[in-house]
Amino acid sequence: MGLFSNKTEITVVIPAFNEEGAIAPTIKGAGEVLTAAGLKYEIITVDDGSTDKTAAAAEAAGSKVIRHPINRGYGRSLLSGIHAAAHDWILIIDADGSYPPAEIAKLLPHVPAFDMVVGAREGSLFWGTPVKALMRFIYLRIARFVAGEPIPDANSGLRIFRKEAVSTSMPVLCYGYSFTTTMTLSFLNAGRFVRFEPIRFTERVGHSKVKPVRDILRTLQIMTQVILYFNPMKFAAVVTLLPLLATFAAAAHLLLSPQADPRWLVIALMLVISVLVFLLGCAVESIRLHSRK
Repeated sequence: MGLFSNKTEITVVIPAFNEEGAIAPTIKGAGEVLTAAGLKYEIITVDDGSTDKTAAAAEAAGSKVIRHPINRGYGRSLLSGIHAAAHDWILIIDADGSYPPAEIAKLLPHVPAFDMVVGAREGSLFWGTPVKALMRFIYLRIARFVAGEPIPDANSGLRIFRKEAVSTSMPVLCYGYSFTTTMTLSFLNAGRFVRFEPIRFTERVGHSKVKPVRDILRTLQIMTQVILYFNPMKFAAVVTLLPLLATFAAAAHLLLSPQADPRWLVIALMLVISVLVFLLGCAVESIRLHSRK
């Protein structure tokens, strides 16, 4: 199967929170694809404090199960599974049925040439409503700025990657839904080989657990932390540009208009000071991130 040998061993990690209705088909489907590819594998389902029968359904489908006593989040579930994995390659797939297990076969031919292969979602279901499409476009443009290259899908929940790369290439760990975004940006900024492979994306089973406002703010925080770690000067240059332009505009207005209110210059200077204080905080955060490595 591509560059994979039949000696390659994979751990499938499936984070699950109240996914009783979709977990079994996901486990069985992933197993069928890997068996057909002739690969040795294990499947670990991380039950993140579910209140339904997710854990029992996963065990009945043949998966190992790790149980969290309370709900700790998508990223924390993935980390639990990754730490418990017995093999060097990790495949993650959501438990809600939105990623057809058959799509796993599209990722396998591209490893181990790549450190990570991401299933890049496409189509109207991925982009959603016009408002959602606009938000996703802006999000992907910001991700492109942070990574320095185009990213078709930064937070796909279907991907395969080297286990060791999680500890060596991810200076920032997120316990929530931003985990996959953090992984994508960190791998690219660290110079890892990443491939985006187009895949089908379908309706999920059950209700989404995503909280848009909270998760968007957390994602922006993660993006800031990642760029502060890998390229702080790039971030500082962009953040400093706007207040400097505002100050120059206010100064020019005062020089060209004798009747202009001088308070505009004061406002501009206050803006510059605020940005400088913010950048000082960013510098401290950058030092903190590097000291944790």
